[in-house]
Amino acid sequence: MSLPQLPRARTNPFDPPPEYTLLRKESPISRFVWPNGVEGWLVTRYNDVRALLADPRLSINRFNAPPPNLSAGRKPSVMLPKSLVAMDPPEHTPWRRLIIREMTPRWARSMEPRITEITRGYLEQIRESGPPADLVPALNFPVPSKVICDLLGVPDADHAFFQEQAGIRSEVGAAPERVDAATGALYSYLDDLVTEKRKAGADDLLGRLARAEIDGKPAPHDIVVGQAMLLLIAGHDTTANMIGLGTATLLANRALVDDLPDTERAAALVEEILRMQAIIQYGIVRRAVADIDIDGVHIAEGDWVVSSLASANRDESRYGCPHAVDPSAANAPHLTFGYGVHQCAGQSLARVEVRVVLRELFKEFPTLRATTPVEELRYREDMFVYGLFALPVQW
Repeated sequence: MSLPQLPRARTNPFDPPPEYTLLRKESPISRFVWPNGVEGWLVTRYNDVRALLADPRLSINRFNAPPPNLSAGRKPSVMLPKSLVAMDPPEHTPWRRLIIREMTPRWARSMEPRITEITRGYLEQIRESGPPADLVPALNFPVPSKVICDLLGVPDADHAFFQEQAGIRSEVGAAPERVDAATGALYSYLDDLVTEKRKAGADDLLGRLARAEIDGKPAPHDIVVGQAMLLLIAGHDTTANMIGLGTATLLANRALVDDLPDTERAAALVEEILRMQAIIQYGIVRRAVADIDIDGVHIAEGDWVVSSLASANRDESRYGCPHAVDPSAANAPHLTFGYGVHQCAGQSLARVEVRVVLRELFKEFPTLRATTPVEELRYREDMFVYGLFALPVQW
């Protein structure tokens, strides 16, 4: 008997594939097969996902065993060095400590004036260009890109190059060779930038990482560059897509826009949007390095395990109103940023970015409306990060 495919087709752009609802009820940890023929386990309930994300017997190190993916076998020609998302403890521990020491919630809140300034600049350009506008290229992607430039200490003169290459990586339908070329260009740029910052003794995040010591030895240059690439990719693509999903969610639920001017209520609203729209579309992929028995299921050493964040965030046993945005609900913490030692180090910054951009967008354009029915918006289904192809608007 053949195994079912990984659920991929959404019937509504704002709900996970409907198969997950049945899986949570009848087979919360089940066998499936990836499009390229690799078999694995799919985990769909909140408690199981949370437990496995914290289980050290699941390895995130993809250098030892490259994971399955959605394509028929193409591999990128640009192979990046290790970063936090490819390290297990104890190797992972000092690197994570270095980065989370820089990206604290207090630091993220201190970035709000700068994020507001950047957002207002792009909103002014949108207004000057006049309606209609596509918010995906005009706002959702350039704001996080500019914030990442600030975070990494990219010189102003290089912002245009940096944003162009980052944009190509996120471009819908871009040829694989074009994406590889952009990835390689960004890697080469960051390689040189880390060298310059180490020599100059720069007092910024990248400069401090470049001069850091790991276990009493200078941090390897290539891994510092890998961490910079991670900050770029994770901080840009995920946040940009979440801004688009958040905007579309509010366009379909206009009463919620009233929460945005109040910081506390807006923060609760953003948490609900994050729960509803888990940005990692197909889940977190890890490999068992030892046998695991959980919820009556035996996962053997060497098995691939996919923990579905989108499904866990809609678990009817954990949420009173799992399929609707309800900022007033006393919900279980969502798993959009993961859980355990690999929980997203940049989550505080992402929260602030999403909240500020949504607030400023609807403040500037209170009559904003989608020119395409929200339920007909087209979403990306060929990548791990879930997002919208376009978000055309009028005001």
